[in-house]
Amino acid sequence: MKKVLEKLKTLKTDQIDPNILKTTLSRFDFSRVDYLGYLEGVDLEKYNRIFLMESPIKVFLNVWPAQHQLTAHQHNNFWGYIAVLKGLLTETSFVFDADDAQLSCHPPKSYRKGEVVFEPLNVIHHLQNPSPSKPLVTAHFYHPPVYNYDGVMIFDIKNKRIAELNEKAPGVSWEHPADNYYRVEEDAFSVVNLW
Repeated sequence: MKKVLEKLKTLKTDQIDPNILKTTLSRFDFSRVDYLGYLEGVDLEKYNRIFLMESPIKVFLNVWPAQHQLTAHQHNNFWGYIAVLKGLLTETSFVFDADDAQLSCHPPKSYRKGEVVFEPLNVIHHLQNPSPSKPLVTAHFYHPPVYNYDGVMIFDIKNKRIAELNEKAPGVSWEHPADNYYRVEEDAFSVVNLW
């Protein structure tokens, strides 16, 4: 991972785009990247985020315990890539039509150790570790490096709720205090499966 970080530090902030970052990351075999030193003392039974670099790309490792998942959310202020370092990552993506109040659900995709997933600007997706017993470790590479949840939309698929997070929100979750949301809408959409 040290070599990945060194290479990313050479990128010029004003020239970073999805293709440049993809080309840079494609130089590395993420099935063989040594990341274990960054996890010393980290509890693999709990969800953890370990920040590695702040600029010109925000880089961190996520440790996902068995069956951990993030609520469906929209990346409205950043884009990037996820590299699977250990385990299996499952992503379900969605398209939200605000005019029709409809959330369309694409079939889930799974990514194995070494694979890299693109997260475009405005993607709506749900990420999870599907394993009933093993942790998942992922590396995240985001731009711009100012990483916060202000304005990020989250979707409660089961209860058909939408919320917009504000700058106080520490993550994508429905468990925050009320003052971490700009708004919460009940019965906000219907769900259509596209498979």
